[in-house]
Amino acid sequence: MRKAYKMRDTHYPFTYADDFIRAIPEPSSKGVVLSRSDASQILLAISTILEIPHEVLASKIADVELAKSPEDTERQVERILAALKGK
Repeated sequence: MRKAYKMRDTHYPFTYADDFIRAIPEPSSKGVVLSRSDASQILLAISTILEIPHEVLASKIADVELAKSPEDTERQVERILAALKGK
């Protein structure tokens, strides 16, 4: 994603970083386990522990989330759907 686009995207970096964190645990039969609020608190705690500015850490994680391939995204969706179906 180009820097100019990132600056205009109101979801960058925090929403993308939160979504990356939310995708880590296995989903339950109710769907994704962590809320964005949970993920945001985790992100803030990690940045505090590592003494890294919150936005810097969020940007690094958001860049990883945005770099996912369509196949990565499809696997993530399949994982959630399987959990919702109880498989």
